[in-house]
Amino acid sequence: MNKFLLFLLVLSIPLVFYGQEDTLAVSDPDKAFMSARKMAFEGNYEAARPILQDILVEYPEYSDVRNLLAKTYCWEGRYDEARIHFNRITLTDKKNLEVWIADINNELYDASEIVALNKVSQALEHLPNDPELLFLKKKIDERLLKEALPAQEETVALSRRNKETGNFKHTLGLISNVDIFDQVYDAQYLAGIEYQYQTKIGKIIPRISYANRFQKTGMQYEIDAYPQFDKKNYLYLNYGYSASNIFPSHRAGAELYRMISKTMEMSAGLLYIDFRESAATMITGSAGLYSGNYYFSARPYLTPRSDNPMGYAGSLLARKYGKTGDNYLGLILSLGVSPESQQLFAGETLLSESILYVESQQILMEYQFTGKSVANLYKANLGLTRQEFLSQPGAYFLAMTVGFRYNPRF
Repeated sequence: MNKFLLFLLVLSIPLVFYGQEDTLAVSDPDKAFMSARKMAFEGNYEAARPILQDILVEYPEYSDVRNLLAKTYCWEGRYDEARIHFNRITLTDKKNLEVWIADINNELYDASEIVALNKVSQALEHLPNDPELLFLKKKIDERLLKEALPAQEETVALSRRNKETGNFKHTLGLISNVDIFDQVYDAQYLAGIEYQYQTKIGKIIPRISYANRFQKTGMQYEIDAYPQFDKKNYLYLNYGYSASNIFPSHRAGAELYRMISKTMEMSAGLLYIDFRESAATMITGSAGLYSGNYYFSARPYLTPRSDNPMGYAGSLLARKYGKTGDNYLGLILSLGVSPESQQLFAGETLLSESILYVESQQILMEYQFTGKSVANLYKANLGLTRQEFLSQPGAYFLAMTVGFRYNPRF
């Protein structure tokens, strides 16, 4: 029997002590607070919190107690729970510097710099020119600036059209494209191979293209170059030659690109195409804008002629980039014809530069991505064209374009 009573006595000891602490919290909140504070500073948050919560039941506006309770959550990385208590204090006790500093630091620990900046601005309204708050504001400003700089650098990197991921000097290109018509014309095929070499002043890209159009085959030989003058200016140069009448005999282009701001690029240039029987010179240019991971560009083509009205064509491009400039999804809307790739025949007669003046609309989707290795670059495109028959004004045919490109880099 005595053993049983002793057992009950042992079980009752924790309840006695808890009752004493509970009574202590109500009868002497300051003493209870100091006891909990000691526990918290020793890292015993779980033991300190019940005492602090008991005090707040009787004294809900005891700011030091609620501040310490919030800090115990913050120190454990429970920032949302800490935020609730900090906000309750600053809502009424607007000049409590210690609480403002703890609250702002809680946001910084949670990587919520924008929220921290908002709170330090509120604190400075009630405690103007406080050196500790001004120091925190400077710290937040510097952290936000540091985060913004990589984004600006990424935007600038994306604005360089020939900028790619990785340090590759050599790139091969395998190109294939097919146009399928809904009437009159047979399918047209294009295949090509190119080699890109990165020099100290820019890229050089020789290219050979093979086409099968109108039951005729032909080859075209081209070279592109992108000499760069400085970080803001580079030049695009092109020359192409073909002995086949399904390509222009000569084509040449030159275009100067300039970054006029960190997010905007503009260009102006000329494109000359020799169709053997006649030739055409087109004035072109572009205006490109980068906004975050998006790129937008507009490009007009003007073709002056002395004996006919000026020809107009143009395109609008929108792209959304992924993690790098190599990965994007794009949409191109075009009005007018690209004469070097969309020539048509009437019998045995090439419709030369007159094709520039027919009505045409095209929508093209493009998707470029890297494989498991960034050294392998892929691009697919799918488009639909509505174009007027030159010999039948007002009558149209449709063409679907499917293309694929593979670029191994090393």
